[in-house]
Amino acid sequence: MDFWRLSDGIHLHNGWQGVPASSSPSTDYSPHTTIDTGDNSAGNGGDGYFFGSLVNAPVVIYAPINIAIAGYNSTADANQSNVVQIDQSATQIAGVGGDGGNGNTSIGGNVTASGLGSGDSGAISTGANQAGNGGEGFFYGSIVNASFVLYEPINIAVAGPNSSAHAEQTNNVGIDQSVVQMAGIGGNGGDGNAALGGDVSSASGSGSGVIDTGGNSAGNGGDGTFFGSLVNAPAVIYMPINIAIAGYNSTADAHQTNDVSFDQSAIQIAGIGGDGGNGNASIGGSIAASGFGNEYSHGWPNSDAISSGSNQAGNGGNGFFHGSISNTSYILYDPINIAMAGNNSSTHADQMNNVDINQSVVQMAGIGGNGGFGNAALGGNINLFASGFGFGSDAVNTGHNGAGNGGGGLSSGNIFDASHAIYAAINIAVAGYNSLIDPHQSGNVQSATPVGSPVGDGDHANLVLGGDVASHSLPDHHLLLG
Repeated sequence: MDFWRLSDGIHLHNGWQGVPASSSPSTDYSPHTTIDTGDNSAGNGGDGYFFGSLVNAPVVIYAPINIAIAGYNSTADANQSNVVQIDQSATQIAGVGGDGGNGNTSIGGNVTASGLGSGDSGAISTGANQAGNGGEGFFYGSIVNASFVLYEPINIAVAGPNSSAHAEQTNNVGIDQSVVQMAGIGGNGGDGNAALGGDVSSASGSGSGVIDTGGNSAGNGGDGTFFGSLVNAPAVIYMPINIAIAGYNSTADAHQTNDVSFDQSAIQIAGIGGDGGNGNASIGGSIAASGFGNEYSHGWPNSDAISSGSNQAGNGGNGFFHGSISNTSYILYDPINIAMAGNNSSTHADQMNNVDINQSVVQMAGIGGNGGFGNAALGGNINLFASGFGFGSDAVNTGHNGAGNGGGGLSSGNIFDASHAIYAAINIAVAGYNSLIDPHQSGNVQSATPVGSPVGDGDHANLVLGGDVASHSLPDHHLLLG
């Protein structure tokens, strides 16, 4: 049976390539960052990156028409009243880094080391911890808002000889077409988080990255990444028509009242990182190691032989979106009211429209969930007392724990909303010779709200622990068979 080599990188021979274990150990000390407790960060705001274009191009065409024509010995009266409010508000945000949190702690663990023979780069690391940092925001592409409004009310009164024509049109119109478009926004860092590297006490020879209790993170905001385009192109064509025509010795009376509100609001969100949670703790376990490995052993500890770090608690999930989000709402509002009276006749057409068209849309894609609060992810404590052999890569690992983290959101493709509202109310009154007619008309509403693929938030008050490890290993001559 060959006890020289066992699985998982554990070597039980006390020499290497025939070199006796009692040979003098090397005293070559590497100058390359053998111990690292730095690179910690707490409560920093995330960077914002934007590559592309932000375009807002609203257009309003407002051309009211009012005409009164009277024949011989006649009266024509055309009244048009327009109370119009057009806002076309737009808020466009792209590539914004999240804010850093408050009251966070990020500390590299204490290190006590002696006898580090042949120490290589990064042999002991308890740093690179992060707590409550805002996530970075990345945006590549374009955000376009191209609102369009054509507003052209028409009011006409025509009276023949000895006649009376009265056309009255009242329009109370509010057109907003608001849009909020957000892309590539990093989540905000949480408050009161702690990310600590575990304490290390070592008296042994070690190789690159042999002991690592750092790389912990708690309550950081997730990164937001967006590639593609956000497009909002709402259009409104508003053309109410009111006509009164009176023949010989007649009366035509047309009234049209329009109380209209168009909003066409759209909130489009893509690639948003979740916010970090509050009050989380992510701590690398304490490590005490003594007398394992030597410079002449073939099995001396390899890279990452002992790791109790890289724990995460309450971090917000990253949001990724690749594709495009488009909203192209369209409204054609074209009410028509006509009153026509023949000889010796009277006609009255009355049209009243109270219309509220919202067409709101909320479109979300690639949203990382928010991190929970009150979670703990701890690497277990490790005690090693070894002699004459070492461990291979990742031989002992109680770290890489996670608790209460928000899930990542990933969306690839298109989200498209094309709302249409065509409102064409028509009211016509036609009176023949020596007759009387009096028609009336009224109302309508439409809205839509599609939502696409957000990701759930992290849970609260969770605890994830790496198991404790205690090991006392004998030298290899105790394992020889008689």
